[in-house]
Amino acid sequence: MKLASLLLMSAVMLISCDKTGGDDTSMDARFYISSDKNVIQSNGSDAATFTAVLDGKDVTSETTFYFKDTMSPLKGNVLTTDKAGVYNVIGMYGTFYTEDPISVTAVNMPVPAPAEDPAASNTSFVHRAFLVQYTGTGCQYCPGMIRALRAAFEDEETRNMSVHSAVHSYNAGDPAYIPGPKASGYPYLEIDMALPFSYDKDPEAKLGVLKQAVSGRVAEPAKVGISANPTLNGDVLVVTVEVKAAEDGEYNLGVWFMQDDVYGQQTDGLGIADNSYNYHENCVRSADSRYGNTYGGYPLGEIKAGMTAKRTFSLDFSEVIGEDGETRKELWKLKDMSDIHLAAFVTVKDGRYYEVVNVVDCPIDQPTPYEYK
Repeated sequence: MKLASLLLMSAVMLISCDKTGGDDTSMDARFYISSDKNVIQSNGSDAATFTAVLDGKDVTSETTFYFKDTMSPLKGNVLTTDKAGVYNVIGMYGTFYTEDPISVTAVNMPVPAPAEDPAASNTSFVHRAFLVQYTGTGCQYCPGMIRALRAAFEDEETRNMSVHSAVHSYNAGDPAYIPGPKASGYPYLEIDMALPFSYDKDPEAKLGVLKQAVSGRVAEPAKVGISANPTLNGDVLVVTVEVKAAEDGEYNLGVWFMQDDVYGQQTDGLGIADNSYNYHENCVRSADSRYGNTYGGYPLGEIKAGMTAKRTFSLDFSEVIGEDGETRKELWKLKDMSDIHLAAFVTVKDGRYYEVVNVVDCPIDQPTPYEYK
């Protein structure tokens, strides 16, 4: 981490040394599986290939992969299908197995190509900071953080330099509840999964520190640029995200699907919340970045400066995800698809932890090309 970031960290309100972007346990000490694709065409030939790792060793050839819903095995470690749908795959190696499945969505439409690059030889990208707010409608002190963020975003420069997401992982009764990622305390804010900004009884007094932290992060040249090209076919959203490197590096990519205008009665232990606090924006509804035991993103491998890598993500709003048979659209009470947008972010790994090096906020009704300085 750069010296400027370390100096800023000393000024930010700290409550712990934990980082939510890190592994709860070392990935090298556990069994996990991964897939090279999470979206394929349902044409019988497009394939997702799975790998399995135990204690850092590739054990794919000795692992049996199963469809979680039926426990029928795959043919080897490859998934192909001629039927559209979501396929949840787990792996078993001896007495080891994966509790959380890898989901692969098969779609009956072409996977979108990356967004057109307006300046293919350019690698001078706009750099934004990723502000991840950990919150919940049952959190009595969360209105204090909400108020601080509202005040921060009144500043146009801070607003333009950052992308905000709200992870409602505090209480299960929250209409925007998501089981993970979680924070060690609530309310809580992380900048780029690297700088913690915790609750203060007078958060407005720390607005200068927050703004300084954001400007300090984005003052460094962006290591990567990000583009996105979405396609919505009925209730199925497919988006191809491409990353172009300005510096050689090992990069990871994640997408968090967010929803605006979610109504949920906000608990207020501070006596500051009016009715507007019951309407929640940028709620993370699907955090598609979990790799192993972290939400730091899927590995893209090494990308040389000027070169690109891509990954395709999807979300099926007609998929049944509720305990009582509700579809995603029904459970989310989604009335207007314009309330859905996504944060695409790129990380680098530092030991057990991940640090965001750039992020973009993308609508789902039009491409988001690379943004250059």
